[in-house]
Amino acid sequence: MERKHLFSLSGWLALVSAGCLLVPGISSGEPSVKLRTSLDRPLIDLNSEDRKVVIKIEVEGGKVDRQERMPVNLAIVLDRSGSMSGSKLEQAKQAACYLVDQLEPTDVISLVLYDTEVQVALPAGKVGKRADKIQRMIRGIQTGGSTALYGGVDTGGRELEEFLCDERVNRVMLLSDGIANIGPSSNREIANLGNRLARKGMSVTTIGLGDDYNETLMTALAEASDANYYYVADVEELPKVFERELGELKSIVAREIIIRIRCPKGVRPLRVLGRPGELSKQEESIVFATLSSEQSRDLYLECEIDPEVIGKVTEIANVGAEYRDPLADRRETLGERVIVVGYSEDSELAASVVDQGIVAEAEVSRNAEEVERAIALADQGQADASREHLAKQQEKLKSAYAMAPAAQQEVLEQEIESLDEAVRDLERGQLSKEQRKVLTNRTWELRNAKK
Repeated sequence: MERKHLFSLSGWLALVSAGCLLVPGISSGEPSVKLRTSLDRPLIDLNSEDRKVVIKIEVEGGKVDRQERMPVNLAIVLDRSGSMSGSKLEQAKQAACYLVDQLEPTDVISLVLYDTEVQVALPAGKVGKRADKIQRMIRGIQTGGSTALYGGVDTGGRELEEFLCDERVNRVMLLSDGIANIGPSSNREIANLGNRLARKGMSVTTIGLGDDYNETLMTALAEASDANYYYVADVEELPKVFERELGELKSIVAREIIIRIRCPKGVRPLRVLGRPGELSKQEESIVFATLSSEQSRDLYLECEIDPEVIGKVTEIANVGAEYRDPLADRRETLGERVIVVGYSEDSELAASVVDQGIVAEAEVSRNAEEVERAIALADQGQADASREHLAKQQEKLKSAYAMAPAAQQEVLEQEIESLDEAVRDLERGQLSKEQRKVLTNRTWELRNAKK
């Protein structure tokens, strides 16, 4: 029997070359943000019952060589509870002094210390000619009692409000090695604080030191405001973390990036892989707080084509984006990218055009969700169930590895090795604090990847 291509291969290839299947990157004028889309299965196999496709959505900050940059409004919130004594506090102070060295006179800085009580050691103000004085004050910090983390972050936010404006990057940098035990301390309460600050235009980067802090709380706080989370096992790495964070803040080229996704009737957006929650509407929006120069943020949108429209609907999604250029102080809009599929009864042909790179990347994103489930099982004392769950994930990753291009194989290999160590831990009866943090850090990086 003659094989049937409901969307002919020649026509489909013509659409690709014309830019209708994957509309090319950006319009003329080189905007601060580039938007790209691609598809894991551009040709749907009519013999298969699998009706799901994955759309990769990339936003990338353009390379901008600007003498001018956005000024920073920064509140350092430092845990000085008793557990921070010794090398932890000394390295934290050195890193904070380094950060002050990198600020411009027009940047705003404040310093909040917390243990049992919260102290504003340095009220918000421009650096001006005070850098040496600020550093001397930082070097004089001593340790104290318990951990009033909520109060410290809340106070840091209030310090930011003194100079809060759209023309500045407004960020709290929280550094802690302990569990919140004074004041509100649940993950929900802390995440709600992060959401409240985000609504005001602030974000909270969290830095966890050692193996005794609550990583679920720290990631929830950072994720609520689309900032960064760092797990620092070795305090000697702290200066690099501060350098990386400040480098990102100093090169922001876009804020309030909104990605809009619209699917036609008969095509259902299911979820963004690696992120919690399901999508329920034909039109969805995803927001990133900031984007830095040459930084890339990727999303993997899983959609399902309803059986009654298979072979009939070719345009399965429209993806557009808008953002605010912080220096020009205006909103910019990127034209919609049209996502198109073809159909064929030739299974070999359909398989030959699958983008194995996107397939592998999507599997890694799915893995982030599954690892979180395994962590939850371990927390409930179900070590065997957690280990079995991770072992199944290893097999899925190994299967993806066999077909993946070299670039994706490296990432898959890292994930497989990470799960290997966790499985060995669980064979001994429980997930160690260190391994839990390693897994949490990996899932965070995958969910919130900033390349």
